[in-house]
Amino acid sequence: MKKSKLLAMILSLGLVLSACSQDSPEDKETDSQSLSESAEGVGKGHNGEVKANLTFDGDKIAEIDLVHNETEGLGDLAAEKMVNEIKDKQSVNLEGVSGATETSTAVLTAVKEAIEASGRKLETYEKEVSDEKKEAQKLDTDVVVVGGGGAGFAAAVSAKEAGADVILLEKLESLGGNTLISGGEYAAPANDIQIEEGIEDSKELFASDVEVAGGNKDLIAVLADKATEAAYWLRDDIGVSWKDSLMFFGGHSVKRSLIPENHSGNELIKNYIAKAEELGIEVITGADVKELLAEDEKIVGVKALKDGGDLIVNAQSVVLATGGFGANDQMTYENDNAIDEHILSTNSPGATGDGIIMAEALGADTVDMDQIQLYPICDIETGKLLYVGDTRLVGGALLVNKEGERFVEELDTRRAISMAIKDQTDHVGYLIWDDLSNEETGTMASNPEEAEDLYERGLLYKADTIEELAEHFEVDKDALLETVANFNENSKNEEDPEFNLRMLGWTIEKAPFYMLKAAPAVHHTMGGLVINTDAEVLTTEGEKIDGLYAAGEVTGGIHGSNRLGSVAMADITVFGRIAGENAAANIK
Repeated sequence: MKKSKLLAMILSLGLVLSACSQDSPEDKETDSQSLSESAEGVGKGHNGEVKANLTFDGDKIAEIDLVHNETEGLGDLAAEKMVNEIKDKQSVNLEGVSGATETSTAVLTAVKEAIEASGRKLETYEKEVSDEKKEAQKLDTDVVVVGGGGAGFAAAVSAKEAGADVILLEKLESLGGNTLISGGEYAAPANDIQIEEGIEDSKELFASDVEVAGGNKDLIAVLADKATEAAYWLRDDIGVSWKDSLMFFGGHSVKRSLIPENHSGNELIKNYIAKAEELGIEVITGADVKELLAEDEKIVGVKALKDGGDLIVNAQSVVLATGGFGANDQMTYENDNAIDEHILSTNSPGATGDGIIMAEALGADTVDMDQIQLYPICDIETGKLLYVGDTRLVGGALLVNKEGERFVEELDTRRAISMAIKDQTDHVGYLIWDDLSNEETGTMASNPEEAEDLYERGLLYKADTIEELAEHFEVDKDALLETVANFNENSKNEEDPEFNLRMLGWTIEKAPFYMLKAAPAVHHTMGGLVINTDAEVLTTEGEKIDGLYAAGEVTGGIHGSNRLGSVAMADITVFGRIAGENAAANIK
């Protein structure tokens, strides 16, 4: 009996001590004191560091303040959306924003780092987030425009100004498409600046330049006739600011291309967005259109996926402005087997050929689908076109391989250079230039953020000697020195017996020296839907599909086998306006 009582007392005392140990106010106070009310984390974004400053209310994430330099109209919107989702769901177990993967990942990385820096356990914020399928939404309008890039906005604004009610749908969370990430240069024949500078040009000369690639002459004639008029519509109606200088692109007979402020397509997109708001055009992002709706052989609207549920937009006219298929690896390979896993893409992630596929389901015809333009000097990790590498275009950089040897003329066609790079060791090439070329061309000074990002990743390197460049990239040092020496000697004599480079007289002699590692990428898809001069989509029988219009890179036939630089901006504006005006006129 005594032993039983004693054992019970010991067990009881142990439980008490254990409870005291577990519930010690001192320990609780210590745990609480180890948690910070605010903390900072850092992630690597598209344009540098993304810093997240988190403020906590207990274990709740109360505020997230971001500091970043992500692309205006794309990365910044994605960052804002990610912040709102994290706060709303109190979770970092989220999918990134479509079209802004780098920014989304950077925000999540920064927030996770800040959570851990605050002393809290990351697993607390990694709970599963379920999205329940919502009931279908239905909207009614006169015209629905599918695609929020330059062509889509040109169509939407034109349709609205023609008296129609308009809804614009964009599948990504951000607006702009390829227009946003382009330089925005615009080919405009016989423009005011040309007249001031005494440059003789005409619509006919412009048309003949474009026709060289074998495009549809009727469509080209319309493009040439309305290109400059549309450029000034962008200025006077949309608010786009053109610089007082011009650019000269390859394939053009004269210098005729207008330049937007900041050399960026965002000059067009930000003003389009403001104009759409002014006119009361409903713009819905994150609306992934999956199907064109038709009854009795006439278009009656579209069906989209939005926030986990269906969105039906009933309309009398639909304008497809979904872009090309340059970001769809399967489609590019199917249409051109030379474009394999070693060829990246400069395109917006939204350029996946959706409009072409949906229209084909209704019997629409396509043209030139195998005509795909490549760009040779692109980021080996992201596919982004590298403006730093434009030193090559003005005579100032040699292109070599891992073995330190030249393998193609640096001013050959984009396709020829791209295919040549693809055939080299590791499927990459290395551009090398000196400080004199760097100063004279100013490509890095004009693109400081791009250059800084490339430096950080080791893809662009600066050194006092060519030997050091070779060592950094593991290029054959002796062969590279011989290649550069031979070129310098020949170039001074205005000759290039190896590749007949068309721009000579410059050398690689003045330190410091620079080297850029690059790879080719898909830049533009010339093929797409067959349209007539009224921007109506045609069937394989040559008949128009009632109520269906298209403009921009989703269409084919204008550029033939090669799209000239800066002609795309004219194309999407001219035919975007035509599509919008005719879509509005189709309302009964």
